[in-house]
Amino acid sequence: MKKTAEEILSNIKNLPVDEYATPCTVTADVSDSVQFLIQLMKDKGVRHIPIFKKGELAGMVSDRDVQNLQDSELGAGEIMSKDVYEVVSGTLLREVVFEMSSKKIGSVIVTNDGECSIFTSVDALNALNEILQ
Repeated sequence: MKKTAEEILSNIKNLPVDEYATPCTVTADVSDSVQFLIQLMKDKGVRHIPIFKKGELAGMVSDRDVQNLQDSELGAGEIMSKDVYEVVSGTLLREVVFEMSSKKIGSVIVTNDGECSIFTSVDALNALNEILQ
């Protein structure tokens, strides 16, 4: 049976961000070097790396953060963004996208019992694309 536009819209409004977030398969420590982060991004094909300190999320490093630091002796803790937007698993996609848009945030960490996922602006576009199909 074909869904009505109202049913489709209701489903979209209740989608959790988890549906489009990518599990964090790559993380680093605040003490890791910039060269290590650059190589990790290259080897794993990621653009964002959550940075941890003693098992707790401390920040995030993106490919833009390391772009001109190939010869740097800085560590992850010195270049990471400390102001990370973090939400718990189950937070509605529409709430996250609204915050990202209104505050010009490019990525979000989604936490779930010690595990994390990343939701980026590209993931938001993928969600929009899927919804519009």
